[in-house]
Amino acid sequence: MSFFSFWRRKQATTTPTVTSAVDVAPPNPEAGEGVPRSMLESARDDGPPISRAAARRVAQWMRTNFGEKLDKAVEGTPFTADHLIAIVCQETAIYWVNWIDKQDVKTIIERAVFDASGDYPGTSRSAFPVNTAAFRSRLGNDFADMLIAEANQMRALRSYKPSPWVYKGYGIFQYDLQYVLTDEAFFRNKQWYDFDVCLAKAMGELKSKYAVTHDVRQAIRAYNGSGPRAEQYASNVMQFLDWCSAPAVA
Repeated sequence: MSFFSFWRRKQATTTPTVTSAVDVAPPNPEAGEGVPRSMLESARDDGPPISRAAARRVAQWMRTNFGEKLDKAVEGTPFTADHLIAIVCQETAIYWVNWIDKQDVKTIIERAVFDASGDYPGTSRSAFPVNTAAFRSRLGNDFADMLIAEANQMRALRSYKPSPWVYKGYGIFQYDLQYVLTDEAFFRNKQWYDFDVCLAKAMGELKSKYAVTHDVRQAIRAYNGSGPRAEQYASNVMQFLDWCSAPAVA
């Protein structure tokens, strides 16, 4: 399973999470657009995609709206609610942190459709679907058009024009579209609208990785994939963990 986008701040590049089967690291001018500069970690070539202040804002929003669910999800595991919040900070918060005061919780959860890899100019992708044409060819126009409409609702919130692209990441934890081949119902039935479903999938992945690595940080790295980018992903998540779990300053 893969969740998610990995950020390299200076050029705002993205890499789909999951496995090395997805080969994407192109410039993405949409990343972080519309987010106040103070919320971005723009001073670093590599590192967290959003600032400490923005991460604390995301953490407060997550705890206010989903705190009990997060705590229950991690019971009996080596993970904490703050690990989950840190992963959200890494995965998708850059897109929606500036929606917090503008949109309700339901809208933010439902509009979490990101990652145009394979279709956005200059990008490539090796996991299915490599682009929208591949998706249409295998799964049909009706399914493709529904997902395109979902992506365009997200684009409208970001003041972008509609695009003809099927996006590849779904939900606040970003479940990758390659899993449509084994988990079609999630995408066809818009299950990313349900935070509980997204949380269960994220925890299932983390627990499966921990069962292999027996180490929290390495499980988080494996959750993203392997290689240098996955290592940077894990470093970013651990930085967010520190920021999000620190007591508030009076």
